[in-house]
Amino acid sequence: MKARVAAIAFAAFVAGGGLAAAQTPESDEESTVPEASATPSPAPKALTYHGYVRSFYFTRQNASNNSGAQFDYAPGAKYSSNGVNEAAWNTGISIDADYGFPGAQWNIGASYLYANPMDGPCVVAANHAKGAECVTQIPPRTNSDDTLPGFTLSTFYEAYVEYKAYNFDGTLGNQLFRSPWANPSDSRLKPAAFSGGDVSYSGIAHWTFEAADMLAFENRTSSDFSQQTLLTSYPAGAKGLPSNIDIPGGQGVKTNGFAFGKVAYADSATGFSAAGFFYGIADLANIWWFDGDYTFTKLPWKPFVGLQGGFESNTGRSYLGKIASQDVGVQIGADVSKNFRITAGYDSIPWRSDTIFLPKSVTCNGSYQIATKAATLAYFLPMNAAQCFANPNGTTQIYYGGWASPYTESYSTDPLFTSSVTQGMADRRAPGSSWKVGLTFTSDDKRWVFIATDAWYDYGNALAPQSTNIWVLDGRYHLSPVGKERYRGLLLRYRYAQRTQSNTQTLGGLPLFKYNRAQLEYDF
Repeated sequence: MKARVAAIAFAAFVAGGGLAAAQTPESDEESTVPEASATPSPAPKALTYHGYVRSFYFTRQNASNNSGAQFDYAPGAKYSSNGVNEAAWNTGISIDADYGFPGAQWNIGASYLYANPMDGPCVVAANHAKGAECVTQIPPRTNSDDTLPGFTLSTFYEAYVEYKAYNFDGTLGNQLFRSPWANPSDSRLKPAAFSGGDVSYSGIAHWTFEAADMLAFENRTSSDFSQQTLLTSYPAGAKGLPSNIDIPGGQGVKTNGFAFGKVAYADSATGFSAAGFFYGIADLANIWWFDGDYTFTKLPWKPFVGLQGGFESNTGRSYLGKIASQDVGVQIGADVSKNFRITAGYDSIPWRSDTIFLPKSVTCNGSYQIATKAATLAYFLPMNAAQCFANPNGTTQIYYGGWASPYTESYSTDPLFTSSVTQGMADRRAPGSSWKVGLTFTSDDKRWVFIATDAWYDYGNALAPQSTNIWVLDGRYHLSPVGKERYRGLLLRYRYAQRTQSNTQTLGGLPLFKYNRAQLEYDF
Protein backbone atom coordinates (compact mmCIF):
# COMPACT_ATOMS: atom_id res chain seq x y z
CA MET A 1 0.00 0.00 0.00
CA LYS A 2 2.84 2.39 0.86
CA ALA A 3 4.36 1.82 -2.60
CA ARG A 4 1.08 2.61 -4.30
CA VAL A 5 0.65 5.80 -2.28
CA ALA A 6 4.23 6.73 -3.20
CA ALA A 7 3.41 6.30 -6.91
CA ILE A 8 0.64 8.91 -6.64
CA ALA A 9 2.81 11.25 -4.58
CA PHE A 10 5.58 10.90 -7.16
CA ALA A 11 3.44 12.42 -9.92
CA ALA A 12 2.75 15.49 -7.80
CA PHE A 13 6.41 15.80 -6.78
CA VAL A 14 7.74 15.69 -10.33
CA ALA A 15 5.14 18.10 -11.65
CA GLY A 16 5.97 20.59 -8.93
CA GLY A 17 9.73 20.26 -9.43
CA GLY A 18 9.64 20.61 -13.19
CA LEU A 19 11.16 17.18 -13.94
CA ALA A 20 10.42 15.81 -17.39
CA ALA A 21 10.43 12.62 -19.35
CA ALA A 22 11.61 10.88 -22.48
CA GLN A 23 11.50 7.55 -24.18
CA THR A 24 14.42 5.37 -23.14
CA PRO A 25 16.50 3.91 -25.99
CA GLU A 26 15.97 0.29 -26.91
CA SER A 27 18.62 -2.33 -26.28
CA ASP A 28 19.63 -4.04 -29.49
CA GLU A 29 18.23 -7.22 -27.95
CA GLU A 30 14.75 -5.74 -28.23
CA SER A 31 12.89 -6.87 -31.33
CA THR A 32 12.53 -4.16 -33.95
CA VAL A 33 9.87 -6.02 -35.89
CA PRO A 34 6.33 -4.65 -35.54
CA GLU A 35 5.02 -4.73 -32.00
CA ALA A 36 2.80 -7.66 -31.08
CA SER A 37 0.24 -5.41 -29.47
CA ALA A 38 -3.50 -5.37 -29.97
CA THR A 39 -3.76 -1.94 -28.37
CA PRO A 40 -4.77 0.55 -31.09
CA SER A 41 -4.22 4.30 -31.22
CA PRO A 42 -6.70 5.80 -31.78
CA ALA A 43 -9.39 3.25 -31.01
CA PRO A 44 -11.01 1.83 -34.15
CA LYS A 45 -14.77 1.84 -34.66
CA ALA A 46 -14.99 -1.72 -35.90
CA LEU A 47 -13.28 -5.09 -35.60
CA THR A 48 -9.61 -5.09 -36.63
CA TYR A 49 -7.02 -7.86 -36.44
CA HIS A 50 -3.40 -8.51 -37.22
CA GLY A 51 -0.69 -10.91 -36.15
CA TYR A 52 2.43 -12.77 -37.09
CA VAL A 53 3.95 -16.19 -37.68
CA ARG A 54 7.42 -16.23 -36.14
CA SER A 55 10.02 -19.00 -36.30
CA PHE A 56 13.39 -19.05 -34.53
CA TYR A 57 16.36 -21.37 -34.58
CA PHE A 58 18.88 -20.79 -31.77
CA THR A 59 22.26 -22.32 -31.02
CA ARG A 60 24.46 -21.46 -28.05
CA GLN A 61 28.00 -22.60 -27.42
CA ASN A 62 28.98 -22.67 -23.73
CA ALA A 63 32.75 -23.09 -23.29
CA SER A 64 33.82 -23.71 -19.70
CA ASN A 65 37.16 -24.16 -17.96
CA ASN A 66 35.47 -25.73 -14.96
CA SER A 67 36.91 -29.25 -14.66
CA GLY A 68 33.47 -30.61 -13.85
CA ALA A 69 32.19 -29.36 -17.19
CA GLN A 70 34.78 -31.04 -19.37
CA PHE A 71 33.70 -33.55 -22.00
CA ASP A 72 34.14 -37.04 -20.54
CA TYR A 73 32.63 -40.40 -21.53
CA ALA A 74 33.87 -42.08 -18.33
CA PRO A 75 31.10 -43.82 -16.35
CA GLY A 76 29.85 -41.65 -13.53
CA ALA A 77 31.62 -38.54 -14.83
CA LYS A 78 30.42 -35.31 -13.30
CA TYR A 79 29.75 -32.24 -15.37
CA SER A 80 28.21 -28.81 -15.04
CA SER A 81 25.13 -27.93 -17.06
CA ASN A 82 26.95 -24.71 -17.97
CA GLY A 83 29.23 -26.84 -20.13
CA VAL A 84 26.40 -28.24 -22.25
CA ASN A 85 25.71 -26.42 -25.51
CA GLU A 86 22.12 -25.40 -26.24
CA ALA A 87 19.87 -25.41 -29.28
CA ALA A 88 16.18 -24.91 -29.97
CA TRP A 89 13.78 -24.46 -32.87
CA ASN A 90 10.27 -23.23 -32.28
CA THR A 91 7.51 -21.61 -34.33
CA GLY A 92 4.56 -19.64 -33.05
CA ILE A 93 1.53 -17.82 -34.38
CA SER A 94 0.02 -14.80 -32.67
CA ILE A 95 -3.37 -13.30 -33.54
CA ASP A 96 -4.43 -9.94 -32.11
CA ALA A 97 -7.98 -8.63 -32.39
CA ASP A 98 -9.61 -5.39 -31.27
CA TYR A 99 -13.19 -4.17 -31.40
CA GLY A 100 -14.10 -0.49 -31.04
CA PHE A 101 -17.73 0.18 -30.15
CA PRO A 102 -19.30 2.56 -32.70
CA GLY A 103 -19.98 6.02 -31.34
CA ALA A 104 -18.20 5.27 -28.07
CA GLN A 105 -14.73 5.69 -26.60
CA TRP A 106 -14.52 2.08 -25.48
CA ASN A 107 -12.80 -0.85 -27.13
CA ILE A 108 -11.90 -4.39 -26.13
CA GLY A 109 -9.09 -6.55 -27.40
CA ALA A 110 -7.19 -9.79 -27.00
CA SER A 111 -4.01 -11.45 -28.25
CA TYR A 112 -3.49 -15.20 -28.39
CA LEU A 113 -0.26 -17.08 -29.10
CA TYR A 114 0.39 -20.75 -29.79
CA ALA A 115 3.87 -22.19 -30.33
CA ASN A 116 5.06 -25.80 -30.66
CA PRO A 117 8.65 -26.99 -31.21
CA MET A 118 7.49 -30.49 -32.33
CA ASP A 119 10.27 -32.11 -30.30
CA GLY A 120 8.84 -35.29 -28.80
CA PRO A 121 8.70 -35.29 -24.98
CA CYS A 122 10.35 -31.86 -24.85
CA VAL A 123 7.17 -30.09 -26.01
CA VAL A 124 5.92 -30.44 -22.42
CA ALA A 125 7.01 -27.58 -20.15
CA ALA A 126 7.30 -29.88 -17.11
CA ASN A 127 10.11 -31.77 -18.84
CA HIS A 128 12.20 -28.57 -18.76
CA ALA A 129 12.11 -28.11 -14.98
CA LYS A 130 15.37 -28.21 -13.06
CA GLY A 131 16.79 -31.74 -13.28
CA ALA A 132 14.27 -32.90 -15.92
CA GLU A 133 15.19 -34.88 -19.03
CA CYS A 134 15.20 -31.98 -21.53
CA VAL A 135 17.71 -29.85 -19.61
CA THR A 136 20.18 -32.41 -18.24
CA GLN A 137 21.84 -33.85 -21.32
CA ILE A 138 25.44 -34.94 -21.03
CA PRO A 139 27.92 -33.55 -23.60
CA PRO A 140 28.18 -33.74 -26.57
CA ARG A 141 24.37 -33.71 -26.73
CA THR A 142 22.69 -30.33 -26.32
CA ASN A 143 20.32 -28.88 -23.79
CA SER A 144 17.20 -27.12 -24.97
CA ASP A 145 17.64 -23.36 -25.26
CA ASP A 146 14.74 -22.36 -23.05
CA THR A 147 15.17 -18.65 -23.58
CA LEU A 148 13.06 -19.32 -26.70
CA PRO A 149 11.59 -21.57 -25.11
CA GLY A 150 11.97 -25.15 -26.31
CA PHE A 151 8.46 -26.21 -25.29
CA THR A 152 4.82 -25.47 -26.19
CA LEU A 153 3.22 -22.11 -25.39
CA SER A 154 -0.51 -21.41 -25.41
CA THR A 155 -1.73 -18.17 -23.90
CA PHE A 156 -4.02 -15.15 -24.14
CA TYR A 157 -1.28 -12.73 -23.17
CA GLU A 158 -3.60 -9.76 -23.84
CA ALA A 159 -7.27 -9.47 -22.85
CA TYR A 160 -8.28 -5.92 -21.97
CA VAL A 161 -10.82 -3.15 -22.07
CA GLU A 162 -9.69 0.37 -23.00
CA TYR A 163 -11.24 3.82 -22.61
CA LYS A 164 -9.88 6.71 -24.66
CA ALA A 165 -11.38 10.20 -24.51
CA TYR A 166 -10.81 13.73 -23.16
CA ASN A 167 -7.02 13.21 -23.32
CA PHE A 168 -7.29 10.18 -21.02
CA ASP A 169 -6.19 6.68 -22.06
CA GLY A 170 -6.94 3.87 -19.63
CA THR A 171 -6.47 0.11 -20.00
CA LEU A 172 -7.63 -2.63 -17.64
CA GLY A 173 -6.70 -6.31 -17.92
CA ASN A 174 -3.88 -8.32 -19.49
CA GLN A 175 -1.77 -5.91 -21.52
CA LEU A 176 1.63 -4.98 -22.96
CA PHE A 177 2.84 -2.41 -20.47
CA ARG A 178 5.63 -0.13 -21.70
CA SER A 179 8.14 1.46 -19.35
CA PRO A 180 11.94 1.32 -18.83
CA TRP A 181 12.11 -1.35 -16.09
CA ALA A 182 8.91 -3.24 -16.92
CA ASN A 183 8.40 -3.70 -20.65
CA PRO A 184 7.07 -6.20 -23.24
CA SER A 185 10.56 -7.66 -23.96
CA ASP A 186 9.37 -8.82 -27.37
CA SER A 187 12.59 -10.45 -28.56
CA ARG A 188 11.52 -14.10 -28.74
CA LEU A 189 8.25 -15.83 -29.67
CA LYS A 190 6.01 -13.63 -27.60
CA PRO A 191 6.31 -10.49 -25.46
CA ALA A 192 6.19 -10.42 -21.69
CA ALA A 193 2.82 -9.14 -20.45
CA PHE A 194 1.29 -7.64 -17.32
CA SER A 195 -2.13 -7.77 -15.71
CA GLY A 196 -3.54 -4.70 -14.01
CA GLY A 197 -4.65 -1.14 -14.71
CA ASP A 198 -2.91 1.76 -16.45
CA VAL A 199 -4.14 5.31 -17.06
CA SER A 200 -2.43 8.29 -18.71
CA TYR A 201 -3.37 11.93 -19.31
CA SER A 202 -1.93 14.16 -22.05
CA GLY A 203 -4.20 17.22 -21.93
CA ILE A 204 -1.40 19.68 -21.19
CA ALA A 205 0.84 20.62 -24.11
CA HIS A 206 4.07 18.57 -24.17
CA TRP A 207 3.24 16.82 -20.87
CA THR A 208 2.09 13.27 -20.13
CA PHE A 209 1.13 11.91 -16.72
CA GLU A 210 0.71 8.18 -16.11
CA ALA A 211 -0.07 5.88 -13.20
CA ALA A 212 -0.41 2.10 -13.12
CA ASP A 213 -0.92 -0.79 -10.75
CA MET A 214 0.20 -4.15 -12.12
CA LEU A 215 -0.76 -7.20 -10.07
CA ALA A 216 0.54 -10.13 -12.14
CA PHE A 217 3.20 -10.91 -14.75
CA GLU A 218 3.56 -13.41 -17.60
CA ASN A 219 7.17 -13.79 -18.69
CA ARG A 220 8.18 -14.52 -22.27
CA THR A 221 8.58 -18.28 -21.68
CA SER A 222 5.36 -18.80 -19.71
CA SER A 223 1.73 -19.44 -20.66
CA ASP A 224 0.34 -18.21 -17.36
CA PHE A 225 0.17 -15.00 -15.34
CA SER A 226 1.49 -15.19 -11.79
CA GLN A 227 2.52 -12.92 -8.92
CA GLN A 228 6.13 -14.02 -9.26
CA THR A 229 8.94 -12.10 -10.96
CA LEU A 230 12.04 -13.17 -12.85
CA LEU A 231 14.04 -12.73 -9.62
CA THR A 232 11.63 -14.48 -7.24
CA SER A 233 10.98 -17.68 -9.21
CA TYR A 234 12.77 -20.15 -11.47
CA PRO A 235 11.62 -19.14 -14.98
CA ALA A 236 12.64 -21.25 -17.96
CA GLY A 237 15.64 -19.76 -19.73
CA ALA A 238 16.50 -17.30 -16.94
CA LYS A 239 18.72 -17.42 -13.85
CA GLY A 240 15.94 -16.81 -11.36
CA LEU A 241 16.12 -16.52 -7.58
CA PRO A 242 19.63 -15.67 -6.32
CA SER A 243 21.45 -18.71 -4.91
CA ASN A 244 22.17 -16.97 -1.59
CA ILE A 245 18.43 -16.49 -0.90
CA ASP A 246 16.80 -19.59 0.61
CA ILE A 247 13.01 -19.76 0.33
CA PRO A 248 11.66 -23.12 1.58
CA GLY A 249 9.67 -25.22 -0.85
CA GLY A 250 11.72 -24.55 -3.97
CA GLN A 251 8.89 -22.62 -5.66
CA GLY A 252 10.10 -19.07 -5.12
CA VAL A 253 7.83 -16.45 -3.60
CA LYS A 254 4.78 -14.43 -4.67
CA THR A 255 4.53 -10.67 -4.27
CA ASN A 256 1.84 -8.09 -5.04
CA GLY A 257 3.24 -6.68 -8.29
CA PHE A 258 4.17 -3.03 -8.55
CA ALA A 259 2.80 0.50 -8.53
CA PHE A 260 4.08 2.91 -11.16
CA GLY A 261 4.15 6.65 -11.74
CA LYS A 262 5.48 8.66 -14.65
CA VAL A 263 5.71 12.31 -15.65
CA ALA A 264 7.01 13.08 -19.14
CA TYR A 265 7.80 16.15 -21.19
CA ALA A 266 8.54 16.16 -24.93
CA ASP A 267 8.88 18.97 -27.45
CA SER A 268 9.73 17.83 -30.97
CA ALA A 269 10.25 21.42 -32.09
CA THR A 270 13.18 21.91 -29.73
CA GLY A 271 14.41 18.31 -29.80
CA PHE A 272 14.18 17.97 -26.01
CA SER A 273 12.45 15.30 -23.97
CA ALA A 274 12.82 13.98 -20.45
CA ALA A 275 11.04 11.68 -18.01
CA GLY A 276 10.83 10.70 -14.37
CA PHE A 277 9.57 7.31 -13.18
CA PHE A 278 8.79 5.60 -9.90
CA TYR A 279 8.33 1.85 -9.34
CA GLY A 280 7.15 0.49 -6.01
CA ILE A 281 7.81 -3.24 -6.47
CA ALA A 282 6.10 -4.94 -3.54
CA ASP A 283 8.45 -6.48 -0.95
CA LEU A 284 11.42 -6.21 -3.33
CA ALA A 285 12.56 -2.72 -4.35
CA ASN A 286 11.72 0.92 -4.92
CA ILE A 287 13.13 2.46 -8.11
CA TRP A 288 13.43 6.16 -8.95
CA TRP A 289 14.52 6.51 -12.57
CA PHE A 290 15.16 9.54 -14.76
CA ASP A 291 16.16 9.93 -18.40
CA GLY A 292 16.27 12.62 -21.04
CA ASP A 293 17.72 13.46 -24.42
CA TYR A 294 18.35 16.47 -26.61
CA THR A 295 18.79 16.48 -30.40
CA PHE A 296 20.55 19.36 -32.11
CA THR A 297 17.99 19.47 -34.90
CA LYS A 298 19.54 22.47 -36.70
CA LEU A 299 23.05 21.00 -36.95
CA PRO A 300 24.31 18.69 -39.70
CA TRP A 301 24.10 15.00 -38.74
CA LYS A 302 21.53 15.89 -36.02
CA PRO A 303 23.79 14.90 -33.09
CA PHE A 304 22.08 13.98 -29.85
CA VAL A 305 22.96 13.41 -26.21
CA GLY A 306 21.06 11.29 -23.72
CA LEU A 307 21.31 11.13 -19.94
CA GLN A 308 19.96 8.52 -17.54
CA GLY A 309 20.24 7.68 -13.87
CA GLY A 310 18.43 6.41 -10.85
CA PHE A 311 18.37 5.00 -7.34
CA GLU A 312 17.16 1.64 -6.10
CA SER A 313 16.66 0.32 -2.56
CA ASN A 314 15.01 -2.69 -0.96
CA THR A 315 11.56 -2.33 0.56
CA GLY A 316 8.94 -4.23 2.55
CA ARG A 317 9.90 -7.81 3.32
CA SER A 318 12.98 -7.43 1.10
CA TYR A 319 12.92 -10.99 -0.25
CA LEU A 320 16.00 -10.25 -2.41
CA GLY A 321 17.97 -8.92 0.53
CA LYS A 322 19.66 -5.58 0.84
CA ILE A 323 19.58 -3.52 -2.37
CA ALA A 324 21.42 -0.22 -2.51
CA SER A 325 22.24 0.79 -6.07
CA GLN A 326 22.59 3.89 -8.17
CA ASP A 327 23.34 4.36 -11.85
CA VAL A 328 24.42 7.26 -14.02
CA GLY A 329 24.76 7.00 -17.79
CA VAL A 330 25.35 9.10 -20.86
CA GLN A 331 24.92 8.39 -24.57
CA ILE A 332 25.94 10.41 -27.61
CA GLY A 333 25.21 9.77 -31.26
CA ALA A 334 24.62 11.23 -34.70
CA ASP A 335 23.17 10.39 -38.09
CA VAL A 336 26.36 10.76 -40.12
CA SER A 337 24.32 10.26 -43.28
CA LYS A 338 20.75 9.34 -44.14
CA ASN A 339 21.83 5.68 -43.95
CA PHE A 340 24.27 5.51 -41.01
CA ARG A 341 23.83 6.22 -37.28
CA ILE A 342 26.64 5.95 -34.75
CA THR A 343 26.20 5.82 -30.96
CA ALA A 344 28.42 5.56 -27.90
CA GLY A 345 27.16 4.96 -24.36
CA TYR A 346 28.53 4.74 -20.82
CA ASP A 347 27.02 3.56 -17.51
CA SER A 348 28.47 3.46 -14.01
CA ILE A 349 27.15 1.72 -10.89
CA PRO A 350 29.41 2.12 -7.83
CA TRP A 351 30.42 -0.80 -5.59
CA ARG A 352 29.30 -0.87 -1.96
CA SER A 353 30.63 -2.94 0.95
CA ASP A 354 29.53 -3.85 4.47
CA THR A 355 31.48 -5.64 7.21
CA ILE A 356 29.33 -8.20 9.04
CA PHE A 357 29.36 -11.51 10.91
CA LEU A 358 27.98 -14.17 8.58
CA PRO A 359 24.83 -16.06 9.60
CA LYS A 360 25.01 -19.75 10.43
CA SER A 361 25.54 -22.04 7.40
CA VAL A 362 26.90 -19.14 5.30
CA THR A 363 30.59 -19.01 4.39
CA CYS A 364 32.97 -16.97 2.22
CA ASN A 365 35.17 -19.33 0.20
CA GLY A 366 38.64 -18.88 -1.25
CA SER A 367 37.21 -17.67 -4.57
CA TYR A 368 35.57 -14.65 -2.92
CA GLN A 369 32.13 -16.27 -3.31
CA ILE A 370 29.35 -16.64 -0.76
CA ALA A 371 28.33 -20.26 -0.16
CA THR A 372 25.12 -21.15 1.65
CA LYS A 373 23.52 -24.38 2.84
CA ALA A 374 19.77 -24.04 3.38
CA ALA A 375 20.43 -20.51 4.62
CA THR A 376 20.07 -16.91 3.44
CA LEU A 377 22.53 -14.06 3.25
CA ALA A 378 20.18 -11.12 2.80
CA TYR A 379 22.13 -9.18 0.18
CA PHE A 380 21.57 -8.78 -3.56
CA LEU A 381 24.94 -10.10 -4.75
CA PRO A 382 26.77 -9.85 -8.10
CA MET A 383 27.29 -12.90 -10.32
CA ASN A 384 30.75 -13.98 -11.49
CA ALA A 385 32.40 -11.14 -9.59
CA ALA A 386 34.03 -11.02 -6.15
CA GLN A 387 31.34 -11.07 -3.44
CA CYS A 388 33.19 -11.35 -0.12
CA PHE A 389 36.42 -11.42 1.87
CA ALA A 390 36.93 -13.21 5.19
CA ASN A 391 38.78 -11.00 7.67
CA PRO A 392 41.15 -12.50 10.28
CA ASN A 393 38.94 -11.18 13.14
CA GLY A 394 36.00 -13.36 12.09
CA THR A 395 34.05 -10.69 10.23
CA THR A 396 33.37 -10.75 6.48
CA GLN A 397 33.32 -7.91 3.97
CA ILE A 398 30.34 -8.15 1.64
CA TYR A 399 30.61 -6.49 -1.80
CA TYR A 400 27.32 -5.58 -3.47
CA GLY A 401 25.48 -2.64 -5.08
CA GLY A 402 24.19 -4.11 -8.36
CA TRP A 403 20.87 -3.15 -9.93
CA ALA A 404 17.97 -5.58 -9.36
CA SER A 405 15.54 -5.78 -12.29
CA PRO A 406 12.65 -8.14 -11.44
CA TYR A 407 10.88 -7.74 -14.82
CA THR A 408 13.81 -7.72 -17.30
CA GLU A 409 16.34 -10.01 -15.56
CA SER A 410 18.25 -12.13 -18.14
CA TYR A 411 16.34 -10.51 -21.04
CA SER A 412 18.88 -7.80 -21.99
CA THR A 413 15.97 -5.42 -22.61
CA ASP A 414 16.54 -3.03 -19.72
CA PRO A 415 17.05 0.71 -20.43
CA LEU A 416 20.77 0.94 -19.61
CA PHE A 417 22.68 2.51 -22.51
CA THR A 418 25.27 -0.29 -22.41
CA SER A 419 23.00 -3.34 -22.28
CA SER A 420 23.82 -5.72 -25.10
CA VAL A 421 22.61 -8.97 -26.59
CA THR A 422 23.07 -11.83 -24.07
CA GLN A 423 23.85 -9.59 -21.10
CA GLY A 424 24.12 -6.19 -19.46
CA MET A 425 24.98 -4.80 -16.03
CA ALA A 426 21.50 -5.47 -14.64
CA ASP A 427 21.64 -9.07 -15.91
CA ARG A 428 24.95 -9.59 -14.10
CA ARG A 429 23.51 -7.98 -10.92
CA ALA A 430 26.92 -6.36 -10.60
CA PRO A 431 28.27 -2.86 -10.02
CA GLY A 432 31.08 -1.49 -12.17
CA SER A 433 31.41 0.54 -15.33
CA SER A 434 30.58 -0.19 -18.96
CA TRP A 435 30.92 1.23 -22.47
CA LYS A 436 29.15 0.43 -25.72
CA VAL A 437 29.55 1.66 -29.30
CA GLY A 438 27.21 0.92 -32.16
CA LEU A 439 26.78 1.45 -35.89
CA THR A 440 23.42 1.07 -37.67
CA PHE A 441 22.87 1.00 -41.41
CA THR A 442 19.38 1.48 -42.88
CA SER A 443 18.83 1.39 -46.62
CA ASP A 444 16.99 4.18 -48.42
CA ASP A 445 13.86 2.04 -48.71
CA LYS A 446 14.26 0.78 -45.09
CA ARG A 447 14.14 -2.83 -46.23
CA TRP A 448 17.77 -3.58 -45.19
CA VAL A 449 18.96 -2.97 -41.63
CA PHE A 450 22.39 -3.90 -40.23
CA ILE A 451 23.59 -3.35 -36.65
CA ALA A 452 27.07 -3.84 -35.23
CA THR A 453 27.85 -3.19 -31.56
CA ASP A 454 30.79 -3.72 -29.23
CA ALA A 455 30.48 -3.44 -25.44
CA TRP A 456 32.97 -3.66 -22.57
CA TYR A 457 32.20 -4.23 -18.89
CA ASP A 458 34.51 -3.81 -15.89
CA TYR A 459 33.16 -5.70 -12.85
CA GLY A 460 36.41 -5.67 -10.90
CA ASN A 461 36.56 -4.46 -7.30
CA ALA A 462 39.12 -4.30 -4.48
CA LEU A 463 39.17 -8.11 -4.25
CA ALA A 464 39.52 -9.36 -7.82
CA PRO A 465 39.50 -8.12 -11.42
CA GLN A 466 36.80 -9.14 -13.87
CA SER A 467 36.18 -7.92 -17.41
CA THR A 468 33.61 -8.92 -20.02
CA ASN A 469 33.30 -8.11 -23.72
CA ILE A 470 30.27 -8.59 -26.00
CA TRP A 471 30.15 -7.89 -29.72
CA VAL A 472 27.15 -8.38 -31.97
CA LEU A 473 26.33 -8.49 -35.69
CA ASP A 474 22.65 -8.27 -36.62
CA GLY A 475 21.08 -8.06 -40.09
CA ARG A 476 17.51 -8.10 -41.35
CA TYR A 477 15.69 -7.85 -44.67
CA HIS A 478 12.04 -6.97 -45.25
CA LEU A 479 10.75 -8.56 -48.46
CA SER A 480 7.83 -6.12 -48.72
CA PRO A 481 8.08 -2.32 -48.88
CA VAL A 482 8.39 -0.66 -45.47
CA GLY A 483 6.06 2.29 -44.84
CA LYS A 484 4.97 4.34 -41.87
CA GLU A 485 2.14 1.98 -40.96
CA ARG A 486 2.44 -1.46 -39.37
CA TYR A 487 4.66 -3.70 -41.50
CA ARG A 488 3.01 -6.53 -43.42
CA GLY A 489 5.10 -9.11 -45.20
CA LEU A 490 8.04 -11.46 -44.75
CA LEU A 491 11.06 -10.64 -42.60
CA LEU A 492 14.41 -12.47 -42.58
CA ARG A 493 16.83 -11.81 -39.73
CA TYR A 494 20.12 -13.30 -38.53
CA ARG A 495 22.16 -12.40 -35.46
CA TYR A 496 25.53 -13.50 -34.12
CA ALA A 497 26.89 -12.54 -30.70
CA GLN A 498 30.06 -13.46 -28.84
CA ARG A 499 30.85 -12.89 -25.17
CA THR A 500 34.15 -13.42 -23.38
CA GLN A 501 34.83 -13.19 -19.63
CA SER A 502 38.10 -13.04 -17.69
CA ASN A 503 39.07 -14.69 -14.40
CA THR A 504 36.37 -17.35 -14.66
CA GLN A 505 38.48 -20.01 -12.93
CA THR A 506 38.22 -17.94 -9.74
CA LEU A 507 34.89 -16.17 -10.12
CA GLY A 508 32.95 -18.67 -12.23
CA GLY A 509 31.09 -18.08 -15.48
CA LEU A 510 31.83 -18.93 -19.09
CA PRO A 511 35.13 -17.78 -20.60
CA LEU A 512 33.56 -17.97 -24.09
CA PHE A 513 29.93 -17.87 -25.15
CA LYS A 514 28.67 -17.83 -28.76
CA TYR A 515 25.12 -17.17 -29.86
CA ASN A 516 23.46 -17.68 -33.25
CA ARG A 517 19.87 -16.77 -34.01
CA ALA A 518 18.00 -17.20 -37.28
CA GLN A 519 14.53 -15.65 -37.51
CA LEU A 520 11.84 -16.01 -40.15
CA GLU A 521 8.65 -13.99 -39.67
CA TYR A 522 5.53 -13.14 -41.61
CA ASP A 523 3.45 -10.21 -40.38
CA PHE A 524 -0.18 -9.78 -41.44
